[in-house]
Amino acid sequence: MTAKAVNRAPDAEDDGILRIGDTPEEPKYDVLFRLKGKPYEGLVNPDGSVLVRYLDTQRKRGADMALSWLLEKILKPDAYTALMSGGVSRPEFDEVCELVRKITFGRETIPKSPSGQRRTSG
Repeated sequence: MTAKAVNRAPDAEDDGILRIGDTPEEPKYDVLFRLKGKPYEGLVNPDGSVLVRYLDTQRKRGADMALSWLLEKILKPDAYTALMSGGVSRPEFDEVCELVRKITFGRETIPKSPSGQRRTSG
């Protein structure tokens, strides 16, 4: 079976065609972790292409390479460098990795903002 485009008026509420990418969301960053008291930020609303590339990299190059790519993509450069500079225990690193994965999959609540309100990713 092949899909056929249905010629309907542009203002038709549901013509059965999925439209994506028409209204991209602006990237948003927030504090994801503190290291030695200093806050570090990351992208809290990655678009779907980040998830697709993560899964593609995991399939083609393995889980470790995919996670490395994802950390670099989600964390701001200073946050990524801070993780490499030492002072992070293995359990702490694992927590950062899990947070980044959850944000990417859209299943994580972002830590409290300074105002005390909770935000969610996605």
